[in-house]
Amino acid sequence: MRTTTDSNTAAVGDIARLAEALVVLNRATRRELRLPLSASTIAALGTIADRGPIRMGDLAEHEGITPATLSRMVAALEGDGFAVRQVDPADRRSSFLEATVAGRAILRQIRRDRADVLTRRASQLSPAQARALVAALPALEALGGS
Repeated sequence: MRTTTDSNTAAVGDIARLAEALVVLNRATRRELRLPLSASTIAALGTIADRGPIRMGDLAEHEGITPATLSRMVAALEGDGFAVRQVDPADRRSSFLEATVAGRAILRQIRRDRADVLTRRASQLSPAQARALVAALPALEALGGS
């Protein structure tokens, strides 16, 4: 019979396997794609598009990056025409970022391309593995929502 400690140890091991599997899957997916931006810049653009307009400081906090790193990302996004910075009329020292039409379009394309890669990979799973993957979606979505 398993004890609580044994169950917790097994769960920790399973979570470690999940973490590694997600890293490997993410890396394999990126290798198949020809991404026009770095993964962290794509993540920032996604946050800007999904939550924007967003303050620079809020974006840095959400993405877990330094203001200096954020400044480089924003400069690249602005230079490529994917985001625009607007000064806050209530506080001229602060600014908001918003995704442009081109930024939203490239983000949609990247998300479609990722989905296509995962669809191809998922088609190689056994029916039982595919069902298990679908059954795990609510738990994976809950993990990502925190």
